[in-house]
Amino acid sequence: MDEHAGVHLDRARERFLGGSGLDTGLRPEIMQSWERSLRAGVDADELSLPYDPDLDFDGSLVHFARPVLDDLAERLSGMSVAVVLSDADGNVLDRRVGEGELQRRLDAISLAPGFSYAEEFAGTNGVGTALEGNSPAMVIGAEHYTDRLRSFACAGAPVHRPGGVLAGILDVTCLAAEANDLMRFLARQAARDIEEVLRERGSAGSRAVMAAFRVACARVRGPVLALADDFVIANRAADDTLSEGDRELIARYAAEYRRRGPSEERALLDDGPVRLLLTPAPPERPAGVVVEVVPSTSTLRLAGGAATALPRTVTASPSPGPATSRERPLAGLAGTTRSWRSTSAALRTAATAVRSTLVLGETGVGKLAAVRAAHREIRPAARLVVVDGDGPNAAEDLLAVVDDLGEPATVVVRRLESLDDDGAEALAELLADTPAEVWIVGSVTGDAVPVGRPVHDVLGGFAGSLLVEPLRRRPEDVAPLVDFLLARLAPGRRVRCTAGALALLGGARWPGNVAQLSDVLRRALASRPAGDIEAGDLPAEVAVHGTRRRLTPLETAERDLIVAALIEARGNRVQAAAALGMGRATLYRRLRAFGITDVGR
Repeated sequence: MDEHAGVHLDRARERFLGGSGLDTGLRPEIMQSWERSLRAGVDADELSLPYDPDLDFDGSLVHFARPVLDDLAERLSGMSVAVVLSDADGNVLDRRVGEGELQRRLDAISLAPGFSYAEEFAGTNGVGTALEGNSPAMVIGAEHYTDRLRSFACAGAPVHRPGGVLAGILDVTCLAAEANDLMRFLARQAARDIEEVLRERGSAGSRAVMAAFRVACARVRGPVLALADDFVIANRAADDTLSEGDRELIARYAAEYRRRGPSEERALLDDGPVRLLLTPAPPERPAGVVVEVVPSTSTLRLAGGAATALPRTVTASPSPGPATSRERPLAGLAGTTRSWRSTSAALRTAATAVRSTLVLGETGVGKLAAVRAAHREIRPAARLVVVDGDGPNAAEDLLAVVDDLGEPATVVVRRLESLDDDGAEALAELLADTPAEVWIVGSVTGDAVPVGRPVHDVLGGFAGSLLVEPLRRRPEDVAPLVDFLLARLAPGRRVRCTAGALALLGGARWPGNVAQLSDVLRRALASRPAGDIEAGDLPAEVAVHGTRRRLTPLETAERDLIVAALIEARGNRVQAAAALGMGRATLYRRLRAFGITDVGR
């Protein structure tokens, strides 16, 4: 770019940022990008980019692109040129740069793995602008929207997977003074080379997934699915028995376990509880996952892959159509989803048959409350005894129960995974010599009992097991639970949650399940002593969905201020950023870091 053109661009940019409109002499793609950058609230003077350390830096795109990147980096060795690969969201996954001074300068503008160069954060640039148009883009010097990038030139070209799905951007970057049309050619050629590798090796991966699918279909008669980046296939049994909702649930499990090796998970489908056997294929570089759907049996999976056999499993098998009386939710508890109705039916069946049962589930999910409700409904005349497995006198308490079982009773052993050797021995004696009118229920925190615990060999003494699904897997139960908990927490007050507050509660992840929801509502009631609970009355933790680490006290305070500002601005991020005194790009970066989404909207 010559000096005259640079001066013209500088003036055009100043007029545009000053509100005088766009210069018609600009290239159309640059004009459109500047307008998008302005609407997104990108700071033209600063560069504050979000960083995500948990990106898939060794996923299929990087793996297949690596030979092309190596070859291009070797051809450009000795030159002041960098090669950058991003994903389809503009996040930088790989960077090759040989010249030390250029590397230092790229580090200064965060053009490095983990940072996002999407247009909404970085403004006009080779990566983000190519993403927006899904077409090659070259940005030189003053064509960049953000001042910090004006010293550079970059050419980006889209990389597509077979079938046309955008996989990412291949970008070539150098100093603006050294820009030339060769950059466009190099970027486009490298992008085509990566696409060719994706076609060749991707098809090999697809063939491996198909082969694993055929092997599974030949081995089992039940439903089998294969899920890859660009296809989903199912056998006849899956087509006949799995609903669309079942398939969506299985797809979520497959995406989560694709890189973890063979796994087994419990799930509740429309027709009842099942086990999902997930096998990534091929094992060394998975291109997809084969899932076998197995009806829930009497096998309790243990941590580390071990399992112990149970004589039979206490589960409900709801049939399609209206819920029967046995499928109704347990009296005195809230929840209407099929998952909760299935749990209610299973507990009724176990209580009626007086069949010893293991109840598994995360902390705070309501295991004891569910057992109490089933006891009240089915066995109201029987005595209820609760023993805490991690209590200091658990073994003595269990032995006392064994010696005192002369009448109908329901005995609940909570946290039985914590029992010591004496406690495990007492539990085994209780299970072996249980009178006909005593219902034994063991409660396990989590969905498995770690191998090596003293109680491990006692589990086979239970007649069956069931899993209480966590609240995040049954979000439809949040609204009725809110009404139920508010009535219990504030019995003398007519209080509800506004639509905005209920939307926040319904979208939260609830790692502490119902217990956490109850605590959140208790705190909200304290901050709103009269009237309905509004979004601003809820603690900030409700708005956080994706934070993977524990926040420092300073970060927690910052998160709470951001949530409060967003609620006050009714979700308008420009207004919230202004109220907080920070640029919109900085706000976006903090929202992503804290896992905050859709607050106030």
